[in-house]
Amino acid sequence: MTLGIKTVSGFLLRILAGGFILFMLVIVTIANRGEGGRWWAFIHSIPCGDKLGHVGLMGALCLLCNLAFTRVTFILFTLITLEELSQAFIATRTCDPIDWLADLTGLALGQMAATGIRKGFHKMSPTTINHTP
Repeated sequence: MTLGIKTVSGFLLRILAGGFILFMLVIVTIANRGEGGRWWAFIHSIPCGDKLGHVGLMGALCLLCNLAFTRVTFILFTLITLEELSQAFIATRTCDPIDWLADLTGLALGQMAATGIRKGFHKMSPTTINHTP
């Protein structure tokens, strides 16, 4: 049995996306425990660092998940929204609508990047070349 490049790349993308999901769960756990300051205090030295962090993390999450799986943007939107709302009930967190908007910006950018990458690979695919004489 031979594995095609699509099979191998799909498997690797799923591993990468799964690893990033675990990374995100660790970040949320650290923040929920009120220990974020010792891990990412440097963020406050960057102008808008917190918001840029939200955009970058959610953008990367959406990009990887959309390349590795199908139809995940709405699921990610729901989970991100619930996670932000849950912060209202955690003493060490702050429910911030601007954080949520930064998350959604990252989600949109990640979706656009994944769509662009997929279109680029589709254009390069041998099956899309017109073979008519």
